Amino acid sequence: MTDSSHDSRATDDLEFGSSPPVDAATIHPLIAEDGNRRVLREWLAAHDTYGVVDSGANLETADADLCIVDSGGLERHAEDLRRVKSAAEPVLFPVLLLLPEGRTEIIETDRGEIADNVFGTTIDEIVSLPIRQAELEWRIQALLRLRAQSLDLRTRTDELRQFRRAVEASGHAVYITDPAGTIEYVNPAFEEITGYDREEALGRTPAILNSGEMSDEYFEKLWETVLSGDVWVEEVTDRRKGGELYTAYQTISPIMDGEDVTALVAVQADITELRELHRQLRVVDQILRHNLRNDLTVIRGQAESIRSTASGPLAEAADEVITLSENLLTTSEKSRAITDVLSEQPERRPTDVADVVRRIADSARTGSSARIDVDVPNRAMVSATANIDEALEELVQNAIVHNDRDSPSVALTVTVETGSVEIQVVDDGGGIPEMDRAVLESGDAIDDLYHGSGLGLWLVYWIVRRSGGSIDVTDVDPRGTRITVSLPRGGGRDSAGR
Repeated sequence: MTDSSHDSRATDDLEFGSSPPVDAATIHPLIAEDGNRRVLREWLAAHDTYGVVDSGANLETADADLCIVDSGGLERHAEDLRRVKSAAEPVLFPVLLLLPEGRTEIIETDRGEIADNVFGTTIDEIVSLPIRQAELEWRIQALLRLRAQSLDLRTRTDELRQFRRAVEASGHAVYITDPAGTIEYVNPAFEEITGYDREEALGRTPAILNSGEMSDEYFEKLWETVLSGDVWVEEVTDRRKGGELYTAYQTISPIMDGEDVTALVAVQADITELRELHRQLRVVDQILRHNLRNDLTVIRGQAESIRSTASGPLAEAADEVITLSENLLTTSEKSRAITDVLSEQPERRPTDVADVVRRIADSARTGSSARIDVDVPNRAMVSATANIDEALEELVQNAIVHNDRDSPSVALTVTVETGSVEIQVVDDGGGIPEMDRAVLESGDAIDDLYHGSGLGLWLVYWIVRRSGGSIDVTDVDPRGTRITVSLPRGGGRDSAGR
């Protein structure tokens, strides 16, 4: 490619070759000299991975990745090129200048130096003509790689800026340390929650928050976890600058560079008030259950005394009082179980629900006229809270006790899916009330009149929910209910060999 004095050998020097490894890069040619323009057009047309902008298109509105100019094109479009490059910053909009040998006056001063005002602000690369196709392609590819890198850098910079804005606005305390634990960054919420100003925290370690309430083993396990590349999630009791203790739900995530930990990002959600509320609820719950249990024990004792000496309607009334007392005591125990579930952080562990279901079925058959069929694999490992057996047992007991048949039938199945394990409890009763269905599926009571008789179902809902699972309730034709509990797969190999 050259000016008119070199037209005779232009096509010889620009050999047509294979397509370059560029995905739809768009080039805007601003070539004034006819010979150069013709040959460049032919060469670009032979490379189907290059898009070409019409040379008459407005430079400032054309969507291009690179501009190729010759001396005439530079003289004509220099100001436009400066504006486009300036508007694109910090992304590089590369400009390649084709310059015939011996004609450097356009980029030189009268002292033979390169003109900074042209080269520094407009031109990114100069190639001397004539030039072979391989070298031209190499130059184009190099400029396009620089543009791609600048685009990637802008994207990363924008993401970092958005992340910083989100962290700065977060209501949770966030701090970042190096692998040795030296604090390099804290957000405003950290200052508010801990009482330490940014300047006081930077350069120090999270030991400034140490309350003395956590054991050495706690911190040893923490460091062992994060330095191995895993995320640490636990509650911690720390101390504010003023000396007050606070409880936080803390997540510490290691930032990895290959296999090396380069920064630790810690997020603390202050749950002090929540913990205090839980404590108060447990105290109230304990007092109420204690008083209720004592009063009901007295009432039941008196009813049993009346029943032992009375007959007829009076004995029947005494029986009813005894039954109601036992039901209230059962409700009280379920209320305690729900309080316990909601007061503690959910700690999931691997559990073989196939074994759990078999044990529940064996227990339910004792003293019951119900027919209980079980279809489970040898093992079915899930990740669930320790009391998942209470939830499944409650479902089985409900399927039996609330069945309107003299001899209820209940089918229990466990199925191992790709990412979950499904436990089904199917009965042949008269169906489940809509309010109970709403409690199991979404934890909602759809009627203000819904009361404590459904506490067992609330217990089921919260245990399954805090195990990361879900519940689905469907009707069975011609009668009955199918309750499906889905739980996430857990550690250990199950019957599917996974």
